[in-house]
Amino acid sequence: MNKQKLQRLAATAALAFAGLTAQAAPVVVDVAGAQSFNLQGEAGNTVLLIDVGANAVLKSLSWAVELSAFAPSVLSEMQVSFSGFTGPDAITLTPDAFDSAASGSGSYSGYVDLAAWALTIGSDGLLRIEFSEAYKDFAMDVSEGEWLRGSLTFDVTAAAVPEPASAALALLGLGIAAGASRKRRH
Repeated sequence: MNKQKLQRLAATAALAFAGLTAQAAPVVVDVAGAQSFNLQGEAGNTVLLIDVGANAVLKSLSWAVELSAFAPSVLSEMQVSFSGFTGPDAITLTPDAFDSAASGSGSYSGYVDLAAWALTIGSDGLLRIEFSEAYKDFAMDVSEGEWLRGSLTFDVTAAAVPEPASAALALLGLGIAAGASRKRRH
């Protein structure tokens, strides 16, 4: 095999691998009915495991939710934590940080850019979401709040996955290049 053919095959393989692009997609999590009983990590809290794909990256989070805090618990104690990625153990969001003295119901929305944290999901692809309380007002087995309705929307960039034809072409090109290289040594 001449040098020009070898270079063309190597270039074809490089183009096939370069064509592997990550795809961004929103992951919408319905929060209706989630209960917060205790502090983060304690039994009773609603915990969701959402498959967002192995090694996916969380780019942003937006929320539009309606919460209900049962007196004496207050709305600002209701929180949601998410984990399952490299970096910090968990990131906690308190949708209402300003109604610190209010029980009852409230609606909240917002957005946070997560790109600076480079939150990459682990190889199992699971995003763990826990609804909890920042302060425990009642006995351990009593719900302090409920997420009545709404959603959390994560902008997730999936890990690059080669299309079967592109991967096969790239592997074929690398195999031919390796074979030609070995042939020249003999």
